[in-house]
Amino acid sequence: AHELASVATSVALPYFRAGVAHRYKLDGSPVSDADVAVEKRLIDLLRQHRPEDGILSEEAGHVAVGRRRWLLDPIDGTTFFVSGQARWGTHVALEIDGHVRLAIITRPVAGRRWWAVAEGGAFADTEDSPMARHQPLTVSRTDRLERAAVGVFAPPESPVPSLLEQAGARVFEPGSLIPDLLEGRLDAVVAHNCGFAWDHAPAVLLVAEAGGRFTDPEGGQDHDRNGGLYTNGQLDPQLLNALGSAWTQ
Repeated sequence: AHELASVATSVALPYFRAGVAHRYKLDGSPVSDADVAVEKRLIDLLRQHRPEDGILSEEAGHVAVGRRRWLLDPIDGTTFFVSGQARWGTHVALEIDGHVRLAIITRPVAGRRWWAVAEGGAFADTEDSPMARHQPLTVSRTDRLERAAVGVFAPPESPVPSLLEQAGARVFEPGSLIPDLLEGRLDAVVAHNCGFAWDHAPAVLLVAEAGGRFTDPEGGQDHDRNGGLYTNGQLDPQLLNALGSAWTQ
Protein backbone atom coordinates (compact mmCIF):
# COMPACT_ATOMS: atom_id res chain seq x y z
CA ALA A 1 0.00 0.00 0.00
CA HIS A 2 2.83 2.39 0.81
CA GLU A 3 4.46 1.52 -2.51
CA LEU A 4 1.23 2.37 -4.33
CA ALA A 5 1.06 5.71 -2.54
CA SER A 6 4.68 6.53 -3.34
CA VAL A 7 4.32 5.60 -7.01
CA ALA A 8 1.18 7.74 -7.26
CA THR A 9 3.12 10.70 -5.90
CA SER A 10 6.04 10.17 -8.29
CA VAL A 11 3.68 10.10 -11.28
CA ALA A 12 1.40 12.95 -10.22
CA LEU A 13 3.88 15.59 -9.05
CA PRO A 14 5.48 16.27 -12.46
CA TYR A 15 2.02 16.84 -13.96
CA PHE A 16 1.13 19.15 -11.07
CA ARG A 17 4.31 21.22 -11.45
CA ALA A 18 4.02 21.49 -15.22
CA GLY A 19 0.28 22.09 -15.33
CA VAL A 20 -2.20 19.77 -16.97
CA ALA A 21 -5.37 20.21 -19.00
CA HIS A 22 -8.59 18.65 -17.78
CA ARG A 23 -12.04 17.76 -19.02
CA TYR A 24 -15.34 17.02 -17.33
CA LYS A 25 -17.05 13.68 -16.83
CA LEU A 26 -20.79 13.15 -17.16
CA ASP A 27 -21.27 13.78 -13.44
CA GLY A 28 -19.64 17.21 -13.80
CA SER A 29 -16.44 16.34 -11.94
CA PRO A 30 -13.05 17.05 -13.56
CA VAL A 31 -10.56 14.46 -14.76
CA SER A 32 -7.07 15.09 -16.09
CA ASP A 33 -4.37 13.13 -17.88
CA ALA A 34 -2.66 12.87 -14.49
CA ASP A 35 -5.64 11.00 -12.98
CA VAL A 36 -5.50 8.48 -15.81
CA ALA A 37 -1.71 8.09 -15.72
CA VAL A 38 -1.60 7.53 -11.96
CA GLU A 39 -4.47 5.06 -12.10
CA LYS A 40 -2.81 3.03 -14.88
CA ARG A 41 0.43 2.71 -12.92
CA LEU A 42 -1.36 1.61 -9.76
CA ILE A 43 -3.50 -0.96 -11.58
CA ASP A 44 -0.45 -2.32 -13.40
CA LEU A 45 1.40 -2.72 -10.09
CA LEU A 46 -1.50 -4.53 -8.48
CA ARG A 47 -1.95 -6.86 -11.43
CA GLN A 48 1.75 -7.68 -11.25
CA HIS A 49 2.09 -8.15 -7.48
CA ARG A 50 -1.46 -9.06 -6.37
CA PRO A 51 -3.01 -10.77 -9.41
CA GLU A 52 -5.74 -12.49 -7.37
CA ASP A 53 -7.03 -9.26 -5.80
CA GLY A 54 -10.02 -7.22 -6.89
CA ILE A 55 -9.67 -3.57 -7.87
CA LEU A 56 -12.18 -0.71 -7.84
CA SER A 57 -10.82 2.61 -9.07
CA GLU A 58 -12.43 5.97 -9.74
CA GLU A 59 -11.80 6.25 -13.46
CA ALA A 60 -11.63 2.60 -14.51
CA GLY A 61 -14.39 1.30 -12.24
CA HIS A 62 -14.43 -2.43 -11.42
CA VAL A 63 -11.20 -3.78 -12.89
CA ALA A 64 -11.13 -7.14 -11.13
CA VAL A 65 -13.00 -9.00 -8.40
CA GLY A 66 -11.74 -10.93 -5.38
CA ARG A 67 -12.28 -11.38 -1.65
CA ARG A 68 -9.44 -8.91 -1.24
CA ARG A 69 -10.29 -5.66 -3.05
CA TRP A 70 -8.23 -2.50 -3.50
CA LEU A 71 -10.11 0.80 -3.66
CA LEU A 72 -8.19 3.55 -5.43
CA ASP A 73 -8.72 7.26 -5.93
CA PRO A 74 -5.66 8.14 -8.04
CA ILE A 75 -6.01 11.88 -7.47
CA ASP A 76 -8.51 12.92 -4.86
CA GLY A 77 -9.13 16.65 -5.23
CA THR A 78 -8.62 16.97 -8.98
CA THR A 79 -10.21 20.44 -8.85
CA PHE A 80 -7.42 21.57 -6.52
CA PHE A 81 -4.81 19.70 -8.60
CA VAL A 82 -5.61 21.38 -11.91
CA SER A 83 -5.87 24.83 -10.29
CA GLY A 84 -2.41 24.57 -8.73
CA GLN A 85 -3.54 24.17 -5.13
CA ALA A 86 -1.85 21.72 -2.78
CA ARG A 87 -4.96 20.07 -1.30
CA TRP A 88 -4.94 16.89 -3.37
CA GLY A 89 -3.59 13.39 -2.90
CA THR A 90 -4.14 9.70 -3.41
CA HIS A 91 -6.51 7.37 -1.57
CA VAL A 92 -5.62 3.70 -1.14
CA ALA A 93 -7.69 1.19 0.83
CA LEU A 94 -7.76 -2.58 1.02
CA GLU A 95 -10.93 -4.49 1.84
CA ILE A 96 -10.83 -8.12 2.91
CA ASP A 97 -14.20 -9.87 2.87
CA GLY A 98 -15.92 -6.49 2.72
CA HIS A 99 -14.07 -4.90 5.67
CA VAL A 100 -11.46 -2.19 5.21
CA ARG A 101 -8.20 -3.44 6.73
CA LEU A 102 -5.70 -0.78 5.70
CA ALA A 103 -5.85 2.79 4.44
CA ILE A 104 -3.62 5.58 3.19
CA ILE A 105 -4.35 9.22 2.32
CA THR A 106 -1.54 11.39 0.94
CA ARG A 107 -0.81 15.07 0.40
CA PRO A 108 2.21 14.96 -1.92
CA VAL A 109 2.96 18.70 -2.08
CA ALA A 110 3.33 18.76 1.71
CA GLY A 111 5.16 15.43 1.73
CA ARG A 112 2.60 13.99 4.15
CA ARG A 113 0.65 10.76 4.41
CA TRP A 114 -1.77 9.35 6.96
CA TRP A 115 -2.17 5.59 7.23
CA ALA A 116 -3.90 3.00 9.35
CA VAL A 117 -4.09 -0.75 9.82
CA ALA A 118 -7.19 -2.31 11.32
CA GLU A 119 -6.63 -2.90 15.04
CA GLY A 120 -3.14 -1.48 14.60
CA GLY A 121 -3.64 2.26 15.01
CA ALA A 122 -3.42 5.33 12.78
CA PHE A 123 -0.25 7.24 12.03
CA ALA A 124 1.16 10.21 10.11
CA ASP A 125 4.44 10.34 8.18
CA THR A 126 6.38 13.34 6.91
CA GLU A 127 8.39 12.18 3.92
CA ASP A 128 11.53 14.31 4.36
CA SER A 129 11.77 14.01 8.14
CA PRO A 130 12.83 10.61 9.53
CA MET A 131 11.99 11.83 13.03
CA ALA A 132 8.41 12.59 11.95
CA ARG A 133 7.43 9.10 10.84
CA HIS A 134 4.90 6.76 12.44
CA GLN A 135 3.48 9.58 14.57
CA PRO A 136 0.34 8.25 16.34
CA LEU A 137 -2.90 10.04 15.49
CA THR A 138 -5.55 10.87 18.07
CA VAL A 139 -8.77 12.78 17.48
CA SER A 140 -9.84 15.71 19.66
CA ARG A 141 -11.92 15.46 22.83
CA THR A 142 -14.25 18.42 22.22
CA ASP A 143 -17.67 17.44 23.58
CA ARG A 144 -19.82 20.53 22.92
CA LEU A 145 -21.04 21.36 19.42
CA GLU A 146 -20.96 25.09 20.13
CA ARG A 147 -17.23 24.74 20.77
CA ALA A 148 -16.58 22.46 17.83
CA ALA A 149 -14.92 22.99 14.47
CA VAL A 150 -16.76 20.98 11.82
CA GLY A 151 -15.72 20.38 8.23
CA VAL A 152 -18.37 19.91 5.54
CA PHE A 153 -18.32 18.14 2.18
CA ALA A 154 -21.66 18.80 0.51
CA PRO A 155 -23.25 20.01 -2.73
CA PRO A 156 -24.03 23.76 -2.91
CA GLU A 157 -27.72 23.27 -2.18
CA SER A 158 -27.12 21.32 1.04
CA PRO A 159 -28.60 22.88 4.20
CA VAL A 160 -25.90 21.25 6.36
CA PRO A 161 -23.52 24.24 6.72
CA SER A 162 -26.26 26.63 7.82
CA LEU A 163 -27.76 24.08 10.24
CA LEU A 164 -24.39 23.57 11.88
CA GLU A 165 -23.79 27.30 12.15
CA GLN A 166 -27.23 27.74 13.74
CA ALA A 167 -26.17 25.17 16.34
CA GLY A 168 -23.08 27.23 17.15
CA ALA A 169 -20.40 25.20 15.38
CA ARG A 170 -17.60 26.78 13.38
CA VAL A 171 -17.92 25.43 9.83
CA PHE A 172 -15.09 24.79 7.40
CA GLU A 173 -15.58 23.71 3.79
CA PRO A 174 -13.44 21.66 1.41
CA GLY A 175 -9.78 21.31 2.04
CA SER A 176 -7.85 18.58 3.81
CA LEU A 177 -10.72 17.91 6.18
CA ILE A 178 -10.05 14.29 7.13
CA PRO A 179 -6.35 14.93 7.91
CA ASP A 180 -7.45 17.93 9.98
CA LEU A 181 -9.84 15.67 11.92
CA LEU A 182 -7.12 13.05 12.42
CA GLU A 183 -4.76 15.66 13.83
CA GLY A 184 -7.32 17.35 16.07
CA ARG A 185 -7.77 20.62 14.18
CA LEU A 186 -11.36 19.64 13.41
CA ASP A 187 -13.74 17.84 15.74
CA ALA A 188 -16.02 16.36 13.09
CA VAL A 189 -16.52 16.15 9.32
CA VAL A 190 -19.95 15.87 7.70
CA ALA A 191 -20.06 14.42 4.18
CA HIS A 192 -23.61 15.00 2.94
CA ASN A 193 -24.81 13.49 -0.34
CA CYS A 194 -21.33 13.22 -1.79
CA GLY A 195 -18.48 10.81 -2.31
CA PHE A 196 -18.02 7.27 -3.50
CA ALA A 197 -16.49 4.16 -1.97
CA TRP A 198 -12.96 5.19 -2.96
CA ASP A 199 -13.48 8.59 -1.33
CA HIS A 200 -14.72 7.26 2.00
CA ALA A 201 -13.10 3.85 2.52
CA PRO A 202 -9.67 5.03 3.74
CA ALA A 203 -11.15 7.80 5.87
CA VAL A 204 -13.50 5.39 7.67
CA LEU A 205 -10.63 3.23 8.91
CA LEU A 206 -8.27 6.12 9.63
CA VAL A 207 -10.80 7.92 11.80
CA ALA A 208 -11.76 4.77 13.69
CA GLU A 209 -8.13 3.86 14.36
CA ALA A 210 -7.44 7.41 15.60
CA GLY A 211 -10.17 6.97 18.21
CA GLY A 212 -13.07 8.52 16.31
CA ARG A 213 -16.26 7.22 14.80
CA PHE A 214 -17.91 6.98 11.39
CA THR A 215 -21.66 6.63 10.82
CA ASP A 216 -23.29 6.38 7.42
CA PRO A 217 -26.67 8.07 6.69
CA GLU A 218 -28.50 4.83 7.50
CA GLY A 219 -26.86 4.47 10.90
CA GLY A 220 -24.33 1.82 9.87
CA GLN A 221 -20.68 1.95 8.90
CA ASP A 222 -20.87 1.43 5.14
CA HIS A 223 -18.43 3.55 3.14
CA ASP A 224 -20.62 3.21 0.02
CA ARG A 225 -23.66 5.20 1.18
CA ASN A 226 -22.91 8.59 -0.40
CA GLY A 227 -21.59 10.22 2.75
CA GLY A 228 -21.39 9.95 6.50
CA LEU A 229 -20.51 11.54 9.83
CA TYR A 230 -16.88 11.43 10.88
CA THR A 231 -16.50 12.50 14.49
CA ASN A 232 -14.23 12.40 17.51
CA GLY A 233 -16.82 10.14 19.13
CA GLN A 234 -18.08 12.89 21.45
CA LEU A 235 -20.43 14.88 19.24
CA ASP A 236 -22.64 12.38 17.41
CA PRO A 237 -25.96 12.96 19.25
CA GLN A 238 -25.55 16.74 19.07
CA LEU A 239 -24.69 16.65 15.37
CA LEU A 240 -27.64 14.42 14.53
CA ASN A 241 -29.96 16.67 16.52
CA ALA A 242 -28.68 19.78 14.74
CA LEU A 243 -29.00 18.23 11.30
CA GLY A 244 -32.42 16.67 11.89
CA SER A 245 -34.17 15.18 8.88
CA ALA A 246 -31.83 17.00 6.46
CA TRP A 247 -29.17 14.42 7.22
CA THR A 248 -31.04 11.56 5.53
CA GLN A 249 -32.46 13.55 2.59
